Amino acid sequence: MKKSAWGRSKAPWLVTALLLASVGPQVAAQNEPITLNFYSEGDVNVQDLWQKTLIPMYQKAHPNIKINLVFSAHGTSSQSTLDRMAGAQKANKPSGVDLLEGNVPDAGEAGLLEKLDTRKVPLLSRVEPNTLARAQSYGVPYRGSSVVLAYDSNRVKNPPQTLDALIAWINKNPGQFTYNAPDSGGSGNAFVTRILRLGIDPASSSFFETDYDASKEKQWDKGFALLKQLAPNLYNGGQYSKNNVETLQLLGKGAIAMGPVWSDQALSYMKQGLLPPNIKLVQIRPAFYGGSSYVGVSKDSQNKQAAYDFLNWLLSSDVQAIVADQMNGYPGVRLQYMPKEVQTKYGSIAKDFSFNFSSKFNSDMNRLWYERIAGRQ
Repeated sequence: MKKSAWGRSKAPWLVTALLLASVGPQVAAQNEPITLNFYSEGDVNVQDLWQKTLIPMYQKAHPNIKINLVFSAHGTSSQSTLDRMAGAQKANKPSGVDLLEGNVPDAGEAGLLEKLDTRKVPLLSRVEPNTLARAQSYGVPYRGSSVVLAYDSNRVKNPPQTLDALIAWINKNPGQFTYNAPDSGGSGNAFVTRILRLGIDPASSSFFETDYDASKEKQWDKGFALLKQLAPNLYNGGQYSKNNVETLQLLGKGAIAMGPVWSDQALSYMKQGLLPPNIKLVQIRPAFYGGSSYVGVSKDSQNKQAAYDFLNWLLSSDVQAIVADQMNGYPGVRLQYMPKEVQTKYGSIAKDFSFNFSSKFNSDMNRLWYERIAGRQ
């Protein structure tokens, strides 16, 4: 049946009117002032990043949005925040928390956070799937760091690119390498973890990261034997550094030529001129472990769309470049989406990283290292 001329002309008008009717209240709602309560944690540099840089930037670009930062220094009050969210959920009342930075995976597993995807946060498409999966999609990874290999480029012209090459280099260059005890800093812990993984059945690899069974620690024998063999070839005939910082200091004064270090800590030292320019960084294969910082959206947030929009902005290239520069950390998105200068700065180290053992396995590893390595010299 043919449509009348009125009918043909009416249809677009009617559609437009219907669209306006449906969109109008939403636009009005979007323009209404919204306060996002953001519970975060960390050191003073994290607080400064949010309080002095990112939040003022976002509020300037989005004048109807106010972000109320509730910061827990070193996470001292983070558990009470999670308890508050859990209590509110049980009472079927809003917790007042919109955004959460901290132990996002555990909060997600407890049913306190929303699962995120590219429909809610489109720029999640730029994030490494493995990094997103590590938090079970309960948070946006907005910055990261990992343990890498630092070396003196004046003395090491071709740094090791693999774990096997690193082990060979240590044996050929006695006294030029060291690491800290695994319970005194993450860089030494990551080195020991990587060596112990040599004897772990690939099928059990993820089990060591998330579960616990002491009977499986027999798989560490190969790694502990190698650590014991390497010990006499370390700095000063078998001396370990006290912590992450002392490894950097030994490198800076030329006492050693190579050691495992945290990427963000080393880059910060370089930026401050605390390390000479001949100290360089490289990631080996398979990589040392690392981690990301995540921000999630509370399941009971009354402002979810505004929270999603904020997280999407956080993953934009310009904002990620600011985060990387200020924190000396890896971007949360793949390097291909970052400005050239950021790609150049992080190209040799911001690669995929591995994960550390679960807390119980890690505790056993530290104890056994003292019993089988440090105590047997």
